Amino acid sequence: MPAALSRAGPAFERGLDLCAFLFLPILVLASRGAAPLFAVAGLCALGLAAPRGGAAWRRVRGLAPLFAALAAWALLSALWAIDPSHSLALGLRLVALFAGGLALIAAAPEIAAPGRLMHWLAAGFALALLLGALQAVTHGELTAAFHNRRFIGAALNQAEDGFAFLLLPLCAALLLRGQRRLAAVLALATLAMIVILVGETARTAFLLGAVAALLLWRRRRLLTRAAALATVLLILAAPLVFPHLDRIGPVREAAPQFKNSLWHRMEIWAFVGDRIGDKPLFGWGLDSSRAIPGGDQPITNGYPGQTKLPLHPHNAALQVRLELGVPGAVLFALLMARVWLALGRASWPPLYAAAAGGSLTAALVVALGSYGVWQEWLIASEFLTLFLILVLERAVAQPRPRVCTQIGKRGSHFAGDFGGIGSCRTISG
Repeated sequence: MPAALSRAGPAFERGLDLCAFLFLPILVLASRGAAPLFAVAGLCALGLAAPRGGAAWRRVRGLAPLFAALAAWALLSALWAIDPSHSLALGLRLVALFAGGLALIAAAPEIAAPGRLMHWLAAGFALALLLGALQAVTHGELTAAFHNRRFIGAALNQAEDGFAFLLLPLCAALLLRGQRRLAAVLALATLAMIVILVGETARTAFLLGAVAALLLWRRRRLLTRAAALATVLLILAAPLVFPHLDRIGPVREAAPQFKNSLWHRMEIWAFVGDRIGDKPLFGWGLDSSRAIPGGDQPITNGYPGQTKLPLHPHNAALQVRLELGVPGAVLFALLMARVWLALGRASWPPLYAAAAGGSLTAALVVALGSYGVWQEWLIASEFLTLFLILVLERAVAQPRPRVCTQIGKRGSHFAGDFGGIGSCRTISG
């Protein structure tokens, strides 16, 4: 079987090229399609990584225990969840999603032609920009035949987030490979799209990501450690921070001018803060947000038609704490800290590492203001983005020969910090 998988390696890699091409166009046309696309990518990644045996899985030994513990705790929470069967089913789906994501991370170093995948991604990026513009101008005519509801601008929010996550790493990779004109055209077109579309969160996330990238370019090791600590503190202290924002007069008054729905977010967070206080240690159970008592009650202070908790808190840190309690919040915080610290130790070109840090910053901003943390398309998109960032770094390094050695305890290669794949140095000349 391993020999057969090895012979099929080129086909699996072509499959991943196709997934890279389709990723952003799918977010434009049908964002939920990111989940089945991720399933295909995960199977292709498994086919690439499996012939490497234990060597491939050692690459994810740093993350696998944390994901396994989070999935196990999520499954266990079904015992006290409001809807145990729903929580159990979602917990099993999380196991599959986490396994697919780890397979993608393990397979990233097996890509024989990372430059080719980069160009497939760039082509898909350009196609997604064109499709997004057509959707915005025609008010959704490209997909109107498949929907009964009227098209609204927010339908492109997921694609806009995808643009914000991937623009910096892709442009940095193109610049480092000498493709400056392509990087410039792609950057200008994407920035125009981000400005034109209605997603305030994506615009804010990209702006903060760009600022973070500029800072990380010069002081990466120091700032990634600070970011790891700040992320842990923010996740653990979320119930003490976000639920009280609506009590700060200037913040509440400025909220509608910043984002139309921010006032509702603050109402939701205040309600969630109270419910966290009801079950502070173990939480209400996986994905119980949709059934929290009182969540379907209307808001009565001047915002008709809105409820106190529609489906989820629109804040990853609050949702994890509400549903999985202190253990879930601690595991989530450790995962985020691990990624920041790995980025700080990576032996990547400074420009590319800074761009990856900007992408991570943008993703965290979106996670703290939009979507449900367990939405399958979102988890799929996050893992696919991480995989693409890992492969793009290899595309940057590919033109020059590299000498690789087994990484030690602290490892310097970013993907190696997800389990130890080896550190590489570039041969001058």
